[in-house]
Amino acid sequence: MRPALFASLIVLLAGGAQAGEWQVQTIKTPARVTAIDPSQGPRVDAGGLWYRLSLEGADARLAYVDDDAKPDVPENALPHGRVATGTRDIARAWLSEPTPRYDHGVLGDKIEAGALMIETRDGKMQAVRLKDDAVFEDLTPRLADLDGDGHDEIVLVKSYLKRGSALAVIGRRDGKYAIIVETPPIGAPNRWLNPVGIADFNGDGKIDIALVRMPHVLGELELWTWGDKRLTKTGELADTSNHVAGSRALEMSVVADFDGDRIPDLAVPSLDRTRLRLISFVPETHEIASIALPAKAVTNLARVGTEQGAPAIALGLADGSLALVRQAP
Repeated sequence: MRPALFASLIVLLAGGAQAGEWQVQTIKTPARVTAIDPSQGPRVDAGGLWYRLSLEGADARLAYVDDDAKPDVPENALPHGRVATGTRDIARAWLSEPTPRYDHGVLGDKIEAGALMIETRDGKMQAVRLKDDAVFEDLTPRLADLDGDGHDEIVLVKSYLKRGSALAVIGRRDGKYAIIVETPPIGAPNRWLNPVGIADFNGDGKIDIALVRMPHVLGELELWTWGDKRLTKTGELADTSNHVAGSRALEMSVVADFDGDRIPDLAVPSLDRTRLRLISFVPETHEIASIALPAKAVTNLARVGTEQGAPAIALGLADGSLALVRQAP
C-alpha cells in the first residue's frame, strides 16, 4: 500500500482572487495525468496508477488506490464500453453486438454497438437491436427517469450511417423496451453529438437533456426538454465542447449548482478547450463564469465535494497537469 500523497495548491490568477471569484489551481501529482474517472471518488490516473482525489480545506489529497479488480464484462459487450447500474426496475444495461459497419472512429476505434442489452431487476434480459442503417455510437448507457413515473429510461447516441447522430431515448412500453423518441439526426455521416447532462436545468419541473452538437468543429450546446412524450429544444449556446476526437473520455462536463439558486447548472469547456464555462439556463441561457485554463482540457471533468460553497471541478490538462477549479474561500 502506498502512502497518501498530499498536494499543495497554487493559485494561477494574477494577484490572487477575491472571495467568491472562480480560480484555477494546479495539484502536484506523482506523474503525468492521463485520465479521470468521475464515478469513483473521483479517481485520477497519474503514470498508470490510480489515486483518489479529495479536498481537505485549502489542500487537495491524492491517496493511492490499491485496487486491481477487473470489471465484470458481459458476453459480446462493446469493447471499452461500461455497464450502467440502476436503482429502479433496470438492474444493468450495456452496449453489445460490436460491429464495424460505421467507420467514423470518433471514440478511438471503428467498432460501434449494434444493440443495447437490458437486465431488469427480476433477472430478465431484453435487447434493443438497431437495423443495419445505424449504430449506437456511445460507450455507456445513461439511466434516468425522464417522465417521473418511477421507471428509468435510457439515453444513448444513435448514429445513422448516412444521416449522422441523433439522441435516442429507450423506454419500456407495453412490456418491451424500444426507442420511444429521438432528436432529428444531424444530417450527414460522421457528424456526432455528445450528451452533457440530465436534470431540470431551467427549473420548470420537467427533465432536460443537455448535449453538444458536433463538439469538435461546431460546439453548439443544446437543451432538449422531455414532455408530452417528445423532446423539444428549449435552449442553445455556442462555443462549447465536451470531447476530444479519438478519446474515450465522454464526461467532460459536471452538473451542479454553481450560482446558488438551487437549480442545476453546467460546467463545460469552450470549443477550443482553453476555458471552463459555467452555464445556467435560468431565467434564460447565460454564462455564470468563464475561467481561463493554463492548458487545454483533455480528460473527463469530475466534481470534488466541498462542505460549503459551490462545488470544485477537477480536470486533466494537455500538459499533463491536474487542475482544480473552485471559488476562492
